[in-house]
Amino acid sequence: MKRVKRVLALLAAFALVLAMAVPAFADEAKYTITINNSVGTYEAYQIFKGDLAGNVLSNIEWGTGVTEAGKTAFGKMPAAEVAKTLDNETAAKAFATEISKYLGTASGEGKTEITGLSAGYYLIKNESVNPNEAYTDFILQVVNNVDITPKGQKPTLEKQIRHNESGNWGVVGDNQIGDTVEFRTITTVPNTTGYTKYDYEIFDEMSIGLTSNVTATSGITIKIDDGEELGRDYYTVTVDSTNANNFSVKVDILKAIKEGKIEKGNSLYTYYTGVLNEDANVYDKGNQQNTAYLQYSNNPHDNTTKGETPHVTVYDWTFKMNVQKIDGANHKDLADAKFVLSKSGTADLGTIDENGTPAGTENLIKLVYDPTDSTYRVATASDAKTTYVMTAGDITIKGLDDAEDYYLYETKAPAGYNRLTEPVKFRINATYTSADSRPDVLTKVGDEAAVTGLKVSVENNAGTTLPSTGGMGTTVFYVVGGGLMAVAVVLLVTKKRMENKR
Repeated sequence: MKRVKRVLALLAAFALVLAMAVPAFADEAKYTITINNSVGTYEAYQIFKGDLAGNVLSNIEWGTGVTEAGKTAFGKMPAAEVAKTLDNETAAKAFATEISKYLGTASGEGKTEITGLSAGYYLIKNESVNPNEAYTDFILQVVNNVDITPKGQKPTLEKQIRHNESGNWGVVGDNQIGDTVEFRTITTVPNTTGYTKYDYEIFDEMSIGLTSNVTATSGITIKIDDGEELGRDYYTVTVDSTNANNFSVKVDILKAIKEGKIEKGNSLYTYYTGVLNEDANVYDKGNQQNTAYLQYSNNPHDNTTKGETPHVTVYDWTFKMNVQKIDGANHKDLADAKFVLSKSGTADLGTIDENGTPAGTENLIKLVYDPTDSTYRVATASDAKTTYVMTAGDITIKGLDDAEDYYLYETKAPAGYNRLTEPVKFRINATYTSADSRPDVLTKVGDEAAVTGLKVSVENNAGTTLPSTGGMGTTVFYVVGGGLMAVAVVLLVTKKRMENKR
């Protein structure tokens, strides 16, 4: 009986120890912050810690997320005294702004959850883009599991170029030199709650082979969700004074939201153009690039900090064609033929002089000759010295588009050869495996099967070609020949009659 009493006493003592240990276990509990509608990666910094009883923290101290400098930045007040001052919204926001300058070690991070947190007060920071990304408006109390929804999601930017043949928007296009090239960005309108000032500025840069048409605000059109236009009093354009190919578009987001023109979640389609110019890289030397990004406010407590979207680039290509004049019989090279180039298969050249220069040039493509490498380039509006007539043997025409039918009209054949009476049609077909890598190209001449490369061989045949049926043509030979035969018959009949009379 005494032994049973001693066992019961030990069990009672053990139960008392367990009971006393329960608060200690509760203090060691770990909590989770769940982030709704998250964008990027979030970090939690413990600002205050203390003893937890129920849902109340007592004996407040500085947390592990505050540096030593931060602990003395508030007039050397103890953490408990600083915490007492945070009794209203204005004070809490001001404190969040100031303490964010003294953050130490993060207690945890995650994209949708931050786990393993001890009880305390935390400041949540988004680190997905750069170290200055947005903070929450308030210090967050964590004494159990918590769900939060960030007030400000980062805006985004998409960059596109319009493919001139299909009209589709994408990341790659191609053009003939001198063409106007269409570009646009698509940016989102963020939640600006808590901001008294919000910077929202699109930066754009075109490479040297493009000439920007944006010289003022009038060069830009912004459409809300690609529909109704946003008035120009809601945005301004600034062109770089040292490089006219660089410009920015600053949108007054807060004003447009306040006046009911846009709202969070809208997409802003910003349209503008450039011209493919004489400095354009020609296949296979490379392409033209147009790059854009968006800078935006990211901290409602500090108007000086900004976030930035990734830089997005689109690409524009232009092509070349080698034209080789050859003998139709033995395929040897020929020289001194004259050609003009057109996109029309029914161009009216009118009278062609002895030098191969046509009187009719309405549908012909102007060219610029470079004697250093015997090439011709499609002319731009600013080119002064241009020509329509090319002298071939073996030449290259630069600055052509793909998916377009081009026509070579021969205006003068090499000496001893017949001039072609019909144009030679060719077409470049480009296939893009990726936007920034060199495309695969095929050339299709007339109705022949397309072949790899960028080359057209134009054949001439030696000898004399009779005029085609329909003009005087061979008719004159038939008339004269028929007349001579009739005279011969008459003479023959007359001679026989005279012999018979004798």
